[in-house]
Amino acid sequence: MMWTKKDLVSDLKKGGIPKGALLHLKVSIRAIGKIDGGAETLLEALLDTVGPEGTLVIDSFVTSYPLPLSKKHARQISTPKTASYAGALANVMIRHPLMVRSKHPIQRFTAIGKLAHELMDNHTPESGGYDVLERMARMGALNLSVGRNTIGVGTTHVAIEKLGFTKKNPPKGVNYLDEEGNIKLFKVNWNGGCARGFPKFIPLYEQAGCLKWIKVGNADAALTDMAGTLAVEMKKLKEDPSFFFCDDPTCKDCRLRWEHSTGNYFKVKYYSFLKIVRGNFLNMK
Repeated sequence: MMWTKKDLVSDLKKGGIPKGALLHLKVSIRAIGKIDGGAETLLEALLDTVGPEGTLVIDSFVTSYPLPLSKKHARQISTPKTASYAGALANVMIRHPLMVRSKHPIQRFTAIGKLAHELMDNHTPESGGYDVLERMARMGALNLSVGRNTIGVGTTHVAIEKLGFTKKNPPKGVNYLDEEGNIKLFKVNWNGGCARGFPKFIPLYEQAGCLKWIKVGNADAALTDMAGTLAVEMKKLKEDPSFFFCDDPTCKDCRLRWEHSTGNYFKVKYYSFLKIVRGNFLNMK
């Protein structure tokens, strides 16, 4: 089936997205299926759904590189027009004539709508990577995650940063163009997290009543109250700081790198060896 703008607007409204909504987006267009007009049509449908009083915000992060920067990576200058790795919809929004992009050199969000300047202009190199999402949660925002394989609801990183968890990350950064036109180096100063662990929160969101499953085209989509999901995450992570860790015994990120990781280096190496052996055996069949 080829989905039209009218079809998508109908799904979004039927799913409970109101006029005037402040909406954070995480979207797999592939999960939706074929759209007549592609990502541009989806954006038009979203804008029609929230209306002129609403605001759309999407992750449009840019790539960071190992430090010290190689000559090749030093030439990759982050600007408000830099393309994002975050998908087709993010890049369509970046190219939209009414877009406002945050000034953060790496964790660049892009917004269109009434609150775009209020949210984006205050997200600068001095801001935390996920400050925009924390502000949105306080403002009553919704998150729309489209596609079962689309990871996260936008607030888990906020909870991790607010609770002060720290991780030994390999140093990364990017050169960026500041407002005076100078090229400067920005170093990553937030922690991240393992995407395989974040879905563990979904049953808790459902129990708390802050997640509703809807359909957008062919895709299952999670519509969440960002204040609600953040409250769930803060409560659970205070009780169990390791809850967002994945269950893969070979994951160095979760087993070894956080200050509160309790994994053993030799166990991780052992399970990694077994994984390789098992994979080689299956390939031989």
